[in-house]
Amino acid sequence: MLFYLSLLPALAVGAVFSRSTSASFDLEEVFGSELSSEAEIFYPSWSNWTDNVQQRWTDYQAPTYLGAIKVATVADIQSTVKLANSHNVSFLATAGGHGIASTFAKAQNVIDIDLSNFRYINIDKSGDSATIGGATTFGQMWEVLYENGKELQTGTAECVGSVGATLGAGIGPLQGHRGLVVDALQSVKLVTATGDLVTASKTENSDLFWGMRGAGWNFGIVVEATYEIYDYTNNGMVLEGDMLFPASANQSVWELLKGFDDDLPAKLAMTFTLSYNSEANATNIMVTFTYYGERSDIESYIKPFQDLEPTKSNFTSVPLPKLYSALFFANTGVACTKNNHLFSGGAAVREIDVDTFVEYTNRFASFWPQYPGVSPALVISRFPNDAVVAVPDDETAYPYRDIKTHLYFEETFPDDTSMNSVVYDFLVESRDHFTKTSGYDSLTLYNNYAHGDEGPEVLYTAKKLPRLSQLKRKWDPNERFSFYNPVPLNYP
Repeated sequence: MLFYLSLLPALAVGAVFSRSTSASFDLEEVFGSELSSEAEIFYPSWSNWTDNVQQRWTDYQAPTYLGAIKVATVADIQSTVKLANSHNVSFLATAGGHGIASTFAKAQNVIDIDLSNFRYINIDKSGDSATIGGATTFGQMWEVLYENGKELQTGTAECVGSVGATLGAGIGPLQGHRGLVVDALQSVKLVTATGDLVTASKTENSDLFWGMRGAGWNFGIVVEATYEIYDYTNNGMVLEGDMLFPASANQSVWELLKGFDDDLPAKLAMTFTLSYNSEANATNIMVTFTYYGERSDIESYIKPFQDLEPTKSNFTSVPLPKLYSALFFANTGVACTKNNHLFSGGAAVREIDVDTFVEYTNRFASFWPQYPGVSPALVISRFPNDAVVAVPDDETAYPYRDIKTHLYFEETFPDDTSMNSVVYDFLVESRDHFTKTSGYDSLTLYNNYAHGDEGPEVLYTAKKLPRLSQLKRKWDPNERFSFYNPVPLNYP
């Protein structure tokens, strides 16, 4: 399962709508002379493709590639974009590989611009900011930051591309204390649809910088990003705790969750994972605590769950870089494996309606045993948003700072076309079910959790779309970057 992922779209830093192109397109002939000596070209038919090219998190609804250009310099990216445009060939830029929206299925016979060589982190002399390459993962950041007594609010899956997560806002367990990942972003360097290299910050291309923070995949390929960083909280130690409950305890668990609607410390995040294990034929709820402090500080939050007598429980304090490996009883599932056959979508709620959650749990527990090859989960992330809502809504393009509880639906299932409609229909049913009592007028979600069928008004809101569409017309009028959560050229 994918837990605490803030970066689902790390794959689609750059994209265009696919055009009809011969699968025998010769990348060496077209691009070879314009690339640096360190750049490499690979083809999907080669035996070393999976070893040398960044793979996707899922093979479901996947793009198809003419080949990959593993770029080594910014000039390589610029040349690739310019030549691809001149040959009417589509492209995608790949960073962490966690972009899995259904719209990627439209990307057929495209060029994969593999950013794997852009993985680095440099802390400036003042110790107040860090600059990373466009494909740097969360895990790579944690190690260097921790060694220097620093931190950045991120998600908790070490393999996720940091930039991809940031462009959608970036949620995570430290957001109540530090804000969204995008709130720490100071500047980005990106290659635009014309192959130009530009910088966007609050003082340079400031309007573009606004759009990058919440819809950034629409405007270019980010090659470098600079963040404000902070002295680490609690000396870099994190309390991680897990409790496991049978589905029969779900009403009591959801009642406790409801108690956190308006009461959760800024440094405490909680995740509730409803899952079905086909081997054990059992539906369970795992409750996960992530706290940047001492256990004694939050004992009053832990004890009510202990009183429910979990079937399994474990609490441990770990250094921040080790948090991922400690999560979920040290079993993070498929979060960092590649080429899973995986389906996902999202929703959000302002408040917990216990009856809605109980009804869903009962439906979940009765539905999925009919399909023993499926590993389904609903991940409910109750992240405090104190620091998130302290930032004015107009500061960034991200429209949903008031979300307190994120819902992430995920199914890993057999590669059987008869299952496609089963998982999709259940997603639609699930989103509709929770939206009715969510406290929102319509479907609302963190856009990195989007399935791909929601439409721009859900992802960006009618309030922010006019400004975003204006930016799209300026920076990407030919929709060269529109495979992932596309902003329309015109709105309304």
